[in-house]
Amino acid sequence: MGNSVRYSVKTAWRTIGACLLLGCLVSCGSYKVLDIDVLKPGGINLGSGDAQVMFIDRKIVHVSDSLSAQQLYTSLRLRRDNLVNCFYDGLRDGLRNGLRPVLLVRGLGLTPLYVPDGFEPEPVTPEEIRALGKNSRLTHVLAVEYCKFNLDFSGRLLLDDNILVRLYDANGQVVDSMNSKKMEVKHSVYEGEDDYATICNFFYDKGWSYAERLTPMWTPEKRRIYTGNRLLSLGYQLFQEENIPEARRIWEAALALKPNVAAQAAVNLAWLYEKDGNFSGAKALLEAAAKTLQKANVDNKLSVYIMDYIATLDKRIKDETKIMEQI
Repeated sequence: MGNSVRYSVKTAWRTIGACLLLGCLVSCGSYKVLDIDVLKPGGINLGSGDAQVMFIDRKIVHVSDSLSAQQLYTSLRLRRDNLVNCFYDGLRDGLRNGLRPVLLVRGLGLTPLYVPDGFEPEPVTPEEIRALGKNSRLTHVLAVEYCKFNLDFSGRLLLDDNILVRLYDANGQVVDSMNSKKMEVKHSVYEGEDDYATICNFFYDKGWSYAERLTPMWTPEKRRIYTGNRLLSLGYQLFQEENIPEARRIWEAALALKPNVAAQAAVNLAWLYEKDGNFSGAKALLEAAAKTLQKANVDNKLSVYIMDYIATLDKRIKDETKIMEQI
């Protein structure tokens, strides 16, 4: 899958301040950092053909939430519907960023149902799901089963197990169930004093996170290009100029140098292989580099990075099959 990686160059130097402070004249290796986007598979296979998902809010409200609703609105002008809407907006925008087209439609018109605290709703019945898709090409229904406020003693909203969603297929079978506590968010940090923005961002990002389960999606990662040697640096300059064949030739020549430099060259070449979708070739280069360092009794941060990179490529090899099944 040659199109499964995209990247931009963001230069950054590994500082040599520690060496300078110690008066050390030993060369501390430097590298550039590439900001890249890697295609990751969704957690769920929606099947072949067009996917159309109806989003519904069952409007199931726990008793304590009904008592806290006025408190939340008074302090932040937030209502339960606002929280669900933020989740929906994140889900919608996440799906738009995904590789596979997923049509998202919104079901409306349900009335609130009040339930005891701690009550987990039974799934929607198959008959009800089939009724929702009766006059459409619906393939799935994503239902907000509950959206809890969880206020602390000072009236602040706790961002934890706030929302539970279930995904149903067109026959009414539950194919996925997840609460917000398990929706991993990698691209946002909830800090600052603006509680309103923090809460809205939390629910938005959880929606985006769930979208990542429904479609392959570009995810940010980082890779290194080592430049601490004259040949390595020359190869990087050629790489910047998009003269990839010549950069490759230079880094291949550096494979014949001392073990540490050769291993750095292997990392650079591994990125070229990975960029072209040749994950197995990249892994083979790194495994050879790791053995070279081991034979030379070199155990440093470079060897740690190489082993981490190998593990990353192993996952990409496994993910490739999943991605092909999902597009």
